[in-house]
Amino acid sequence: MGRPPTTRAPPRRVSPEARAVIPDLARRSGRGESDWVWISLLAALTLATQAPAAAPPPPLSVLVAPPDAAGAPSHVVEFAQEHVAEQLRARGLVVVRIEDITRKLSATKRRPLLRCNRTAPSCIRALGAAGKTELVLVTELGQLLSGYRTGARIYTANDGALVTEHLIPGVSEDQLLDSLTQSIDAVLPVAQTALRGPPPAPPQAEPPPPPVAVVEAKPLAPELEPEPIRPLRRWAWLPAAGGVALAGVGTVFYLQAGDKYSRLDKGGTPDAPLDNADGLASSGRRAQTLSRVAFGLGAAGLVAGAVMFLLPGELPAKVQPSAAVVPGGGMVGLSGTLP
Repeated sequence: MGRPPTTRAPPRRVSPEARAVIPDLARRSGRGESDWVWISLLAALTLATQAPAAAPPPPLSVLVAPPDAAGAPSHVVEFAQEHVAEQLRARGLVVVRIEDITRKLSATKRRPLLRCNRTAPSCIRALGAAGKTELVLVTELGQLLSGYRTGARIYTANDGALVTEHLIPGVSEDQLLDSLTQSIDAVLPVAQTALRGPPPAPPQAEPPPPPVAVVEAKPLAPELEPEPIRPLRRWAWLPAAGGVALAGVGTVFYLQAGDKYSRLDKGGTPDAPLDNADGLASSGRRAQTLSRVAFGLGAAGLVAGAVMFLLPGELPAKVQPSAAVVPGGGMVGLSGTLP
C-alpha cells in the first residue's frame, strides 16, 4: 500500500501588533537571517574578551646634565654624578648621562652643550633634544665657606621650564651623598605628577572587624552566713571572775578550819593549853561551812561564765519592709524572720 499523502501546515502569520514589539534580532530570525546575527554577536564577544588591557605608561626618561659645581673638586663632581644616576635608575627611570652623548659628538657640537647656561630654557631644550628624554636634571654642587650647597633642579625637556627644585645649604663632604638622595626624593614625585599625573590611589583595605570583648567569667563568691549574735558572751567574764574570787575565799576558810581541827586534835601544847575547846570547835565548824559555801558559789560562777561564753547565739533578723498602693488606700508590711 502506498503512503498516505502528507499535508504541510500553513505558516503562521504574525500580526502587525505582535511584530511591533519583537526586537530586531527576532525579526531577523523570522526572515531567515539568524545565522548571520549569531555569528556577528559571537565575533563581537570574542573581540571583547581578547581586547588587551590598557598598558601602563612608560617610565620617565631623564638626562643627567652637567652639574653646576662652582669650586667643587673634579673627583667629588664625578662621584656625585655617578651617585645621582644610580639613584634615578633605582627608582625606575630611564637614565641618560651627558657623558654618553658628548663622547659621540664632535668638539664643535660638544662644547656648546657642556658650556651652556643650564638655567636658560634654550640650553635645557638643547640638552633634552640631544638626549631624547622627557626631563633634564641638573645637580647643584657649589662649594661655599660653610660647606657645599647641594640639591637638584628638574626641567621639562620640550620647553625648558623648571618643574621643581630642592636645595640644601651648608652640607659637609661626608653628608654629600645623603643630601643628594634627599633632593632626588623631593623632586621626583613632583615631576612624576607633572608628566604622568598623580599615582593611582592604593586600594582601601577593609577595616578589620572590631575585636570581640571577652569577659572572663569569675566564680561567684559563696554567700557568707551572717555571724550569729551572742549578746551574753561579752559579759561571761563577770561570773567567771566572781567564781575565781569565791574559790580563793573558800580556800582561806578551808585552811582556817584545818588549823583549828589540828589544834583540837592535839589538845593544845604544854606552853599553850586549850582554854575554850568548845569555842574553838564552833569556830572551826563555821570556817568549814563558809569554805564549802564559797567553793560552791565559786564553782557556780565558773560554770555560769562558761555557759554564757558557749551559749549559741541568734541569727540577725532578716526583715524587709514592703509597701503597696491599692484602690482606696495603701498597705505596709514586713516580711522575713523576726528574732
